[in-house]
Amino acid sequence: MTKAVPKVPSAGLRSLNPRSAYSLRRAATIFFATGTVAFLLLVLQQSMTAIGSFSGVFLICFFAWLLAFVVSPLVDGAASRFPIGRGGAVGLVYGCVALAFVGFVLVATSIGATEATSLVGRTDEATATISASLASLQRGFGIGTNQIDLAALFRQGEARLLPDLKATLGGQSGVIAGTVASTVGTLSIILVLSVFIVSDASGLQAKWRRVMPNRFETQLDLFDRSVGRAFRGFLWSQVILIVIQVVLTLVVGLVFGLPYLFLICLFAALSMPIPMVGPGLALLPPIVITAAFVPGAFIPVTLMLFLVQALIMNLLVPRLMKKTSGVHPVVTILSVLIGAQLAGIWGALFGLPVAAVISILANYFINLQAVQEVEGVDLVEVTTAIRAANPEATPEEILAEAADQAEAIYATQREERDAP
Repeated sequence: MTKAVPKVPSAGLRSLNPRSAYSLRRAATIFFATGTVAFLLLVLQQSMTAIGSFSGVFLICFFAWLLAFVVSPLVDGAASRFPIGRGGAVGLVYGCVALAFVGFVLVATSIGATEATSLVGRTDEATATISASLASLQRGFGIGTNQIDLAALFRQGEARLLPDLKATLGGQSGVIAGTVASTVGTLSIILVLSVFIVSDASGLQAKWRRVMPNRFETQLDLFDRSVGRAFRGFLWSQVILIVIQVVLTLVVGLVFGLPYLFLICLFAALSMPIPMVGPGLALLPPIVITAAFVPGAFIPVTLMLFLVQALIMNLLVPRLMKKTSGVHPVVTILSVLIGAQLAGIWGALFGLPVAAVISILANYFINLQAVQEVEGVDLVEVTTAIRAANPEATPEEILAEAADQAEAIYATQREERDAP
């Protein structure tokens, strides 16, 4: 006798609808994925906050690394020219750098402080001279004071700004002195760290290479050369531009007898590395000092400074940047703008070398792909022949020449295929 099988209620079957179960699993997956992403973002935020607390240490290490980039060619040159070994060359070069640094600090604290004190004491004379010059200029152009009074506008602005500026400088003198002392101490630490980096460059590089797998040796060599060329070229180009601007300011100041030349040249040297607006800021002190103390030379000084700097910025700077960093001027401008957008003033300052590194790496892999895509072209044979013809060429230059030859071969092959 067979037993009756119990029936499952149909309501239970309807409650276990597969579509509903799938929707529930999908909602749970979305919930857990969203929670995971939110947790990771929270961890990233906390990590960035922790890293930001060590930003001063990172900046010191970064500037020490940059100084090592600039000084290392001088150390290599001294080691090859003088029989003193690399250790002696490091001591010689950094001894000269330290002496120059100490000399600059001494000159800045003596001449610079004296000129700054004198300039502050002559502010009333300077403002009176500028006001009289504006009134004379307005009369020369035949503009009546009922239309606009340039001298009165200047006196109003001076009356609002100058007392506040004097009060701020007077009240913050201790803070300024502490900032200067802190800056000097930071520069000393950067100098010492740079000495150790250059002294043990081979050991540090060996440890860095030991971390990376051997299969990435070619890419690592390319990255090292790219970073070295980009940052070293960028820093040397900045040094060249600073020297040119300081020499221009000094020559103009000596020719026309401008006072406070040390402060003017110091301001020009500090302004030039600022992207986009630095060259314009470097022209303001000599023009203002001329208007305040040598008003008769205002027009020739202004014209000479603007014309010479326009020639420098439009003729010399693009060629210098392209030669030192290998970056097109358009890429230079875009790298500054993008860097400023992403990282503020530091991004604007170092956007160019970062863009140069990216450009060099991208060009290398593009040229490599161009050679490998052409049938009948062997990469090793072509590069070996180019190196034999030009042994001093860098691997990037050899690969670029190989890419040009491969493109010419491909063009010939395409013409043969298209020929009737």
